[in-house]
Amino acid sequence: MTPKNRILIVDDLPANIKVLSGLLRPSYHVSAATSGAEGVAQAASDPKPDLILLDVMMPDMDGYEVCRRLKSNPDTREIPVLFVTAMAEVEEEAYGLSLGAVDYITKPISPSIVEARIRTHLNLYRHKQHLEDLVAERTLQLKSGYIDTIHRLTLASEFKDEETGAHIQRISYYTREVAQALGMDDKFCESIFYASPMHDIGKVAIPDAILLKPGPLDPKEWEVMKTHPGIGAKILDGSDSPYLAMAVDIAHCHHERWDGSGYPQGLKGDGIPLTARIMNLADQYDALRSLRPYKPAFSHEKSKTIITRGDGRTMPGHFDPDLLGVFERISGRFNDIFETHKD
Repeated sequence: MTPKNRILIVDDLPANIKVLSGLLRPSYHVSAATSGAEGVAQAASDPKPDLILLDVMMPDMDGYEVCRRLKSNPDTREIPVLFVTAMAEVEEEAYGLSLGAVDYITKPISPSIVEARIRTHLNLYRHKQHLEDLVAERTLQLKSGYIDTIHRLTLASEFKDEETGAHIQRISYYTREVAQALGMDDKFCESIFYASPMHDIGKVAIPDAILLKPGPLDPKEWEVMKTHPGIGAKILDGSDSPYLAMAVDIAHCHHERWDGSGYPQGLKGDGIPLTARIMNLADQYDALRSLRPYKPAFSHEKSKTIITRGDGRTMPGHFDPDLLGVFERISGRFNDIFETHKD
């Protein structure tokens, strides 16, 4: 059996509540509030009403103020509000609708009109909720598909590179940690978590003889290696995925340096996308901590010192000064991430 819809009547006159309650109780679960403040409180309590019948002329808090408060609260803003009032001027009706009410019924009420309006708006409300559920489900499917695509692209890059799966995991956590410390919103932090692992996807096009060479690269080999950011950006460009869209900038610009000494474009300062600046710092830290054919794995403290003070090859001027400040503040979290997700 389908449960009855819940209707809240807000009116300071018991006689009005009695009339509406008597009309609606056979078909609906009806509750009542005799003041604006009580109506706001009941609307926000569980179980919430499916529709609110709201008087305008009430002492202390009138119906307009009640409607304003309901529509400003995320927990109640979607509940349909129907004004039921003796105020029948066109301007008053327009004002009530401008506050977010869905309808305006004048007193004395016509039972058939009240019942018809309520049925209409409950059906619209149910339909809207159904559509929102469908959109949420579709969004979840798209998100899952995007993340699966990212995972597969990342796996492809691992086959061609010296980097490990653990490195990819750490990069996600480093970049999100920095983004959160910068105060970026949840959408940005989530996007960079999924986008950052694709930073080196362009290396799939670099010959193994260069990519996996144990010794230093000669000048010609180095020029080939420096093409991987542009290749990565081309691979990722053009997708509708918000994660891949962010990954384009990360792949293309994560070897750029704040002082302009990076590649492939020699970008400088704020000309480098923030996502790429974050990625550059995270990637450099992880490279210092990791064993490579040409270097030992450094401790956290040594890696931190190299980034913040320099060692000739890596210098503080390579990094966004604001990000350096964040790194110094949260560097312990970087160490925790590295130790938790070791190779």
